[in-house]
Amino acid sequence: MPRFAGYLVLPLAVAAASAAAPSGPATPPALEFPLQHGYHAIRSFKAASGLTGWVIQSQDGTYSVFYSTADGQSLIAGDLLTSNGENLSDRYLEQYAPAPDLAVFWPRFEHASSIVSGTHSNPKSVIYAIMDPNCIFCHLLWIALKPYEAAGLQVRWVPVGFLHEDSAAKAAALLSGGEGALTQLQEHFDEKAESGGIAGIAVTPELKRELDVNLALMRDARVQGTPGIFYRNAAGQVRRQSGMPSLAELVDITGLPAQPETNPELAQFGALAATVPK
Repeated sequence: MPRFAGYLVLPLAVAAASAAAPSGPATPPALEFPLQHGYHAIRSFKAASGLTGWVIQSQDGTYSVFYSTADGQSLIAGDLLTSNGENLSDRYLEQYAPAPDLAVFWPRFEHASSIVSGTHSNPKSVIYAIMDPNCIFCHLLWIALKPYEAAGLQVRWVPVGFLHEDSAAKAAALLSGGEGALTQLQEHFDEKAESGGIAGIAVTPELKRELDVNLALMRDARVQGTPGIFYRNAAGQVRRQSGMPSLAELVDITGLPAQPETNPELAQFGALAATVPK
């Protein structure tokens, strides 16, 4: 499974070749149909293999990338993959689509299916963490956040399932079992195999719906891997952190004073301290 900067990426959302500089050709005939049905062309750019890429906004405000052929007569929708399986569409979307207003996602996180850990009553701060049950960096984040949970942090874990074949079944088990299942998953995590320590369950239609909603939220918020952390900073602005943060970044993410971190597994993310810094 590809990994970059402390997070696991979606199987088709890996680093892609750099896109060429944007250009602005006239709207081709192939785009006339979607434009006549409520879609909007935001911008164009030179894509791979002689294609022209188009950032298209749908009626619900979401963005997608389409491709027109050189003659302008055909429109291609869907992922554009390189010969080694790299997803250029995800890269183009991140590069050329307008940056999302992260604040609009906060209410969606509040209504997402999640598992709460840490302080349940009157937490000092709340963060959301998108996680896959088999994501080792999500496991390390769980370890790193334990001292902050003891200091008043509430973490709402939003499970998705895509990394391994049993990820969806384990994610369903988390939604069904709650905090007890989350604790079991993390305390028995097999780091060598990168496998969460819980058995999966049958994904019922209701659980599948909840997981699909979570995955759609992950994609809409342009979180390309796990963990994906959403939090409010000191100014109340919604911020996003992709991947395992450094230990120093946890102060801003949690909104709490720095807490002691003594677990040697976290040494790769910053200096460990036996006592709370003053």
